[in-house]
Amino acid sequence: MFKHRTSIEFPPDLWKELSAKVPERKKGTFITEAVKEKLSREATKLVILCGGEGTRMRPLTFSIPKPMLPIGYKPILEHTLQSYSNQGFHNVVLSIGYLAEHIVKYFGNGSSMGINIQYVSEKHPLGTGGALKNAENLVNSTFVCTYGDVLFGNINLKEIIQFHREKRALGTIVLWKAKDARRFGLVEIDGNGRILDFTEKPKYMTSGLINAGLCILEPEIFKFIPKNKTVSLENDVFTELVKKENLYGFVYNGYWADIGVPEDYERVAQHFLSKKIS
Repeated sequence: MFKHRTSIEFPPDLWKELSAKVPERKKGTFITEAVKEKLSREATKLVILCGGEGTRMRPLTFSIPKPMLPIGYKPILEHTLQSYSNQGFHNVVLSIGYLAEHIVKYFGNGSSMGINIQYVSEKHPLGTGGALKNAENLVNSTFVCTYGDVLFGNINLKEIIQFHREKRALGTIVLWKAKDARRFGLVEIDGNGRILDFTEKPKYMTSGLINAGLCILEPEIFKFIPKNKTVSLENDVFTELVKKENLYGFVYNGYWADIGVPEDYERVAQHFLSKKIS
């Protein structure tokens, strides 16, 4: 049987702390778990959907795709990639479409950021489900799917993936409590975190849990997405998983922003200047 060797490098200060706090008899187990975690993160791919036309953001998006709009000194998408790279997730699939050349030219293969980027492109918009379907051949294990126009603060992907695996879920959606859910619609969960229902956008100002635009998925999800058809992850795929009682919600309480309209963009830019986000 072929055996693959790998290694993990501990910075000197971390090794010194490890030696002081972990008994000698437990160091082997500790290091083994550290290697397993490192390999798990390296194997987990991030699929980022960033092919939309951003029509609600016009005229800003006439000549540039929405994920490339700058927040401070970096595009929205770079903030996202840097955040997850800092957590050890370095393998990325970008699903591109509208004005895709801007994204490809700026990020290339990702080497300048210390990450690996692959691209899939859609010739015609097929919804969020169709955009994800294009990445089917590039993922073969649990993966993260998010949108190129949402920003999180100190979100912990490892924690969410662990929650997802403990629930043995086919899909786990990150939920966020909004003061006004009229733009998003509401998500109902039970005491175990299982998603029970999605409700339409309320007519009046209502607070509640909403889909924050990040989810952990298993490759089996592609069975629910037909080829070459317009499919919505939110309205078609996720509602089907609710029926199968295999969709969960992870409630996140940190900073979150959906840059859907110019007012959102202006607000997030102000948050950057006031250092609410970095």
